[in-house]
Amino acid sequence: MSSDAAAIKGRYRQFADVWCKGYSDVYYRLALEVSEDDEVAAFLAALPVSQPNLFFASIQLLTGPEDMPRTAGELRSLLEACGDQVRGVMAARRTQTNEVGRCAALLPALPTGPLALVEVGASAGLCLLLDRFHYRWHRAAMGGSSALGPAASPVRLVCAVAGRVPIPDALPAVVWRHGLDLHPLDVRDDDAARWLVACVWPDHVDRRRRLEAAIELARARPPAVRAGDLVDDLPAVLDEAPVDAQLVVFHSAVLSYVDPDRRRAFAAALGRASTQREVVWVSNEAPGIVDEIAALAPPQAAPGRFLLGRTRFTCGGRTDEFLAFAHPHGAELAWHDPG
Repeated sequence: MSSDAAAIKGRYRQFADVWCKGYSDVYYRLALEVSEDDEVAAFLAALPVSQPNLFFASIQLLTGPEDMPRTAGELRSLLEACGDQVRGVMAARRTQTNEVGRCAALLPALPTGPLALVEVGASAGLCLLLDRFHYRWHRAAMGGSSALGPAASPVRLVCAVAGRVPIPDALPAVVWRHGLDLHPLDVRDDDAARWLVACVWPDHVDRRRRLEAAIELARARPPAVRAGDLVDDLPAVLDEAPVDAQLVVFHSAVLSYVDPDRRRAFAAALGRASTQREVVWVSNEAPGIVDEIAALAPPQAAPGRFLLGRTRFTCGGRTDEFLAFAHPHGAELAWHDPG
């Protein structure tokens, strides 16, 4: 077995144990099967990208959620019959989990409006519509819940919270919004919509229904998302934002796909922009991706949580805050109390 195949097996084992265990039985078992199968690992080692979410989403696009393989034998049979199709999807697509559930974690991190929102790695830009969703935050320890957002919204987000989460009294006024993505998806395109749905894990029925509702909502008034790089093309987008609104740049599960040098270049671009106006950066990423936020975070009580951080750039300087541990898809939010 090649060293690449061995590394892939280790990566799939980590994916199973950290991100899938206790959350997705289908992906947990399938990732474990890949981690122990030389033939499937060799198939992946021959591809430019072997990332688990991309591999499994590519298969789901071909099979549908109900007919996903469940064992190594079923997976080998599928690759023997449809390996070229899987390779083609993986070559043409990138993971674009446009998870609107994350907005329940992002909303308490936003400053008060009026806001000019810029999302990098926006995919189809569904999270830019966060003021059109209905939210309910449940307080497990103290009991009770808080609700916010239009009652008639078809997109209904539920999040269990712990700690002193600063749940806003009202949705922020979003006066301008724009997305940036290397390969943006048009929600009005049925093929693009099918790919978004394929990126939802097959046993997460509620997430899939929620995504489908968000797509229908977005089709009525699609958000503006342009093709571009989060470093090279960011300044032009920021320059378009109205000057009488608070500029907020945000993202979730994006910078893990960007090498460390480009992450630093992205932060530097925000710092340069702040010489003209204040910029608030809200990041929601896996541990170790935004170093300054990771350095402020306490040890995690549970694995598989994102670090929600807020950085304020003013006159080229920056102030970083670690805010909370967030479930990767927004189902839970544990706010940090420095005291």
